[in-house]
Amino acid sequence: MARKIFILIVAILLMVSCLGRKSDLKSVSASSITSFQQPKIVRSTITNPDGITLKQTFNNVNGTCVLVLKGELIELKQDRMASGIKYSNEHYIYTNWHGETRLLKDGKLIFSHDE
Repeated sequence: MARKIFILIVAILLMVSCLGRKSDLKSVSASSITSFQQPKIVRSTITNPDGITLKQTFNNVNGTCVLVLKGELIELKQDRMASGIKYSNEHYIYTNWHGETRLLKDGKLIFSHDE
Protein backbone atom coordinates (compact mmCIF):
# COMPACT_ATOMS: atom_id res chain seq x y z
CA MET A 1 0.00 0.00 0.00
CA ALA A 2 2.82 2.42 0.88
CA ARG A 3 4.45 1.69 -2.48
CA LYS A 4 1.25 2.61 -4.36
CA ILE A 5 0.96 5.87 -2.42
CA PHE A 6 4.61 6.68 -3.14
CA ILE A 7 4.14 6.02 -6.89
CA LEU A 8 0.98 8.17 -6.91
CA ILE A 9 2.78 11.07 -5.18
CA VAL A 10 5.73 10.89 -7.60
CA ALA A 11 3.36 10.83 -10.60
CA ILE A 12 1.47 13.87 -9.31
CA LEU A 13 4.71 15.77 -8.67
CA LEU A 14 5.94 15.02 -12.18
CA MET A 15 2.68 16.22 -13.73
CA VAL A 16 2.64 19.41 -11.67
CA SER A 17 6.29 20.21 -12.47
CA CYS A 18 5.69 19.71 -16.20
CA LEU A 19 2.59 21.92 -16.19
CA GLY A 20 4.41 24.70 -14.38
CA ARG A 21 7.26 25.05 -16.89
CA LYS A 22 7.28 27.79 -19.50
CA SER A 23 8.83 27.29 -22.90
CA ASP A 24 12.25 28.77 -23.58
CA LEU A 25 11.19 29.24 -27.19
CA LYS A 26 10.04 32.86 -26.96
CA SER A 27 9.36 33.19 -30.68
CA VAL A 28 6.92 30.27 -30.81
CA SER A 29 3.31 31.14 -30.12
CA ALA A 30 1.34 28.94 -27.75
CA SER A 31 -1.32 28.38 -30.42
CA SER A 32 1.23 26.70 -32.73
CA ILE A 33 2.05 24.03 -30.17
CA THR A 34 -0.28 21.14 -29.50
CA SER A 35 0.30 18.20 -27.23
CA PHE A 36 3.16 15.94 -28.31
CA GLN A 37 4.05 18.06 -31.37
CA GLN A 38 7.18 20.04 -32.10
CA PRO A 39 6.67 23.65 -33.12
CA LYS A 40 6.90 24.13 -36.89
CA ILE A 41 9.36 27.03 -36.79
CA VAL A 42 11.81 27.64 -33.95
CA ARG A 43 13.94 30.79 -33.79
CA SER A 44 16.74 31.40 -31.31
CA THR A 45 19.94 33.36 -30.90
CA ILE A 46 23.02 32.30 -28.99
CA THR A 47 26.14 34.28 -28.20
CA ASN A 48 29.41 32.54 -27.39
CA PRO A 49 31.95 33.73 -24.80
CA ASP A 50 33.80 35.67 -27.53
CA GLY A 51 30.67 37.78 -28.13
CA ILE A 52 29.91 36.23 -31.52
CA THR A 53 26.17 35.83 -32.16
CA LEU A 54 24.59 32.98 -34.10
CA LYS A 55 20.96 33.44 -35.18
CA GLN A 56 19.12 30.16 -35.81
CA THR A 57 15.83 29.35 -37.52
CA PHE A 58 14.76 25.70 -37.58
CA ASN A 59 11.93 24.51 -39.84
CA ASN A 60 10.80 21.22 -38.29
CA VAL A 61 8.38 20.50 -41.15
CA ASN A 62 10.97 20.76 -43.95
CA GLY A 63 13.93 19.55 -41.88
CA THR A 64 15.94 22.66 -42.67
CA CYS A 65 17.89 25.24 -40.72
CA VAL A 66 18.97 28.77 -41.60
CA LEU A 67 21.86 30.27 -39.63
CA VAL A 68 23.19 33.83 -39.70
CA LEU A 69 26.78 34.24 -38.55
CA LYS A 70 28.59 37.56 -38.99
CA GLY A 71 26.06 38.58 -41.66
CA GLU A 72 26.50 35.36 -43.66
CA LEU A 73 23.33 33.38 -44.40
CA ILE A 74 23.89 29.61 -44.12
CA GLU A 75 21.20 27.18 -45.32
CA LEU A 76 21.43 23.58 -44.08
CA LYS A 77 19.46 20.33 -44.32
CA GLN A 78 18.81 18.05 -41.38
CA ASP A 79 20.81 14.83 -41.06
CA ARG A 80 19.66 11.82 -39.05
CA MET A 81 21.22 11.46 -35.63
CA ALA A 82 20.68 8.97 -32.85
CA SER A 83 21.17 11.72 -30.27
CA GLY A 84 21.32 15.50 -30.66
CA ILE A 85 20.80 17.38 -33.91
CA LYS A 86 22.88 17.76 -37.05
CA TYR A 87 22.39 19.93 -40.13
CA SER A 88 24.80 20.20 -43.03
CA ASN A 89 25.48 21.25 -46.61
CA GLU A 90 28.55 20.86 -48.82
CA HIS A 91 30.63 23.31 -46.73
CA TYR A 92 29.04 23.53 -43.28
CA ILE A 93 28.17 21.14 -40.44
CA TYR A 94 26.06 22.35 -37.51
CA THR A 95 25.63 20.11 -34.44
CA ASN A 96 24.02 20.47 -31.04
CA TRP A 97 24.47 17.70 -28.50
CA HIS A 98 23.93 18.02 -24.75
CA GLY A 99 23.98 21.82 -24.95
CA GLU A 100 27.20 21.94 -26.98
CA THR A 101 26.70 23.86 -30.23
CA ARG A 102 29.34 23.59 -32.98
CA LEU A 103 29.49 25.06 -36.48
CA LEU A 104 32.23 23.92 -38.82
CA LYS A 105 33.09 25.31 -42.25
CA ASP A 106 35.10 22.99 -44.48
CA GLY A 107 36.14 21.04 -41.38
CA LYS A 108 37.30 24.11 -39.40
CA LEU A 109 35.47 25.13 -36.20
CA ILE A 110 34.10 28.66 -36.75
CA PHE A 111 31.57 28.87 -33.86
CA SER A 112 31.10 27.06 -30.58
CA HIS A 113 28.92 27.56 -27.53
CA ASP A 114 28.44 25.44 -24.40
CA GLU A 115 25.45 25.90 -22.14
